[in-house]
Amino acid sequence: MKRELERIEIPGEHDARVRAWEVVSAAYAERDPAPRRTPFLRPLLATALVAVVVAAAVTPPGRAVVASVRRAVGVEAADEALFRLPGGGRLLVASSSGAWVVGADGSQRRLGDYSDAAWSPFGRYVAATREHELVALEPDGDVRWKLARPDVAAPSWGGTRLDTRVAYVSGGELHVVTGDGRTDVILGAAAPVRPAWRPGSGFVLAYADARGRVVVYDVRARRVLARRRASPRRIAWSGERLLLDAAVSGQGSVATIRRVGSRSELRVDGGLRFSGTGTFTSATWSPDARWILVSWSEPDQWLFVSASGRRRVRAAAGIARQFDSTTPPRVVGWCCGPPAASRP
Repeated sequence: MKRELERIEIPGEHDARVRAWEVVSAAYAERDPAPRRTPFLRPLLATALVAVVVAAAVTPPGRAVVASVRRAVGVEAADEALFRLPGGGRLLVASSSGAWVVGADGSQRRLGDYSDAAWSPFGRYVAATREHELVALEPDGDVRWKLARPDVAAPSWGGTRLDTRVAYVSGGELHVVTGDGRTDVILGAAAPVRPAWRPGSGFVLAYADARGRVVVYDVRARRVLARRRASPRRIAWSGERLLLDAAVSGQGSVATIRRVGSRSELRVDGGLRFSGTGTFTSATWSPDARWILVSWSEPDQWLFVSASGRRRVRAAAGIARQFDSTTPPRVVGWCCGPPAASRP
């Protein structure tokens, strides 16, 4: 049936392809020659990006052009699906269809229609959010407790094995609730950026406030330790050092994504590790700190890039389809192995 449908000529499809090719050809002819770069794997072509833009504007026939361009970009040797996780552990993924847990063998379990999520310490539980609800649940989807709050977003769960706290933003204010869901306090006005707990047992929290600053706050002492002017998209700790727009491994290595013209770069401790034309949207460390997961938007691929030594890249394609998502799924955490039973 699929083959028969593909043979049907959609009205205007041929003309749309011709117009798209004319625009792409003209753009290519007028381009400024650039020095040839050595590719890391198979970089996207600038003309392919132009074709995507043109095809997106020509619908429905343009969808065929978009599909053919998508097949031509990204890592050519990518697996057709996410079959396993290099480095093991489990992923926590947020998509338009809800939150998912992915096992080391690539198995996927949908937790529910949650818009965001975060692992608890040691991966025993998940803090997930809906529009007006914060939920604590087990990785198999069983709910432990709920809090009804307005406009809940950006959960972050920190602490030790026996004492934890969940920070989250609700109605433009930063809340912190105990791991059992019983005591909820408001710390102040905040931006919808995921707060970050400093490693250790002190319950020191860094968050973005509503005035374009990053605040470091001692939750137990209820006092501000530091403020600095910044409007980050991501907050992370490397030991006692606060980092912005970076991902930090358990061993303290730092991964960053940088946009340079039409290209994106993955850098590890300042050194270039991988580069490609298009958009890298996130970087997430594996639990063993040997791999970094990068989401590549245009080809709808996830890249697993080795963090050190000889560069190895493993890629999985068709990510949005696997998570029933109309938008690129977001990796919100890569945690340890199967959880042991315990209290929050």
